[in-house]
Amino acid sequence: MVIENSAGKLVEKQVEHPIKIMIGLLLVTALILPGALQMEIKPSTEAVLPEDDSSVQALDGLRSKFYGDSTLIVFESEDVRNVELMKDVERLENRLVRKENIRGVNSPADIVKMQYGEIPESKDKLDQIDYRETVSNDYGTMVVTVTADTQANSDEIQKLNDDINQALKTVDRKDQATLTGYNMIDLATFQVIIQDFIRITGVSFLAVMSVLYATFRDVKKMLLPLSVVVFGLLWMIGLGGWLGADLTIISMVSAAMIMGLGIDFGIHVTKKFYKSQGGQDGLSQTMVELSRGLVGASFTTAVGFLALLFAELAGMHSLGIFLFTGIIASYIGSTVMLPTLIILIEGKNSFKID
Repeated sequence: MVIENSAGKLVEKQVEHPIKIMIGLLLVTALILPGALQMEIKPSTEAVLPEDDSSVQALDGLRSKFYGDSTLIVFESEDVRNVELMKDVERLENRLVRKENIRGVNSPADIVKMQYGEIPESKDKLDQIDYRETVSNDYGTMVVTVTADTQANSDEIQKLNDDINQALKTVDRKDQATLTGYNMIDLATFQVIIQDFIRITGVSFLAVMSVLYATFRDVKKMLLPLSVVVFGLLWMIGLGGWLGADLTIISMVSAAMIMGLGIDFGIHVTKKFYKSQGGQDGLSQTMVELSRGLVGASFTTAVGFLALLFAELAGMHSLGIFLFTGIIASYIGSTVMLPTLIILIEGKNSFKID
């Protein structure tokens, strides 16, 4: 009966001091939310792989020995053995090597200068050079390799992308250039993760609202359980950031999962209260009767998700942290925040202590 007694005493405190409790929750939320700024968005598949995997360790070793990752600038033309194009590539390379985060640049222009000392004015001389792997067999494509140590960090990759595009603006044939390589793929993945996270969260939110409206047919009663979801999501992102969780291609689904799981708590409390006699007795009866079920459902689910920390895939760790904190936060929202919100909305006079 400890759980039930605690639930009854909590309702008494909520009825007596609803504003203080709500202010306290807001202050705690304000302390938790900055944790979201600690959260990194990691688009690379390496972020979800096991850190002790030999392939991952080998890649990290190669990065260390060979100074980072390669980004490719691809130029396409009818014949890239073109004097003006070679001069453009030379100018581009000279600008790129001055960038702080770029370790080196390798291009066909280097091969030309090794043979002639400079870019010759004669195309015939350019035709005589063996460009090896920097120019395609049909001479329609050339590759400029830019090496930078980004460590698969989205901010570093974005900076590299900006630096390359800024340098490309200074050359005449920038329209013939395309960026590719694992870094650029990671950057594209990063943008997809952000877009998908917003899209998935938005669709889930709308779906939940639709179901709630169909269930309650009342805007006020619909928004009450929805507040539990919002509360849970805010705490999930904040606490997840403080606990070292990152947003990856795996953990991006956590928000939608918390919406689907956390909304149940709010629905049960709201539905049962408005079917009761109301007032303090009705709220106390609601929370006492639901207390054991809410504790059991939330903590068994949370602990189950916490088991993801023992997975070999590093991406599962962040998912486990987000889901654990989200479920616990949803429980706190449904037992502390929601009853207090009901008291404030219905009016404290309706909850007079006998």
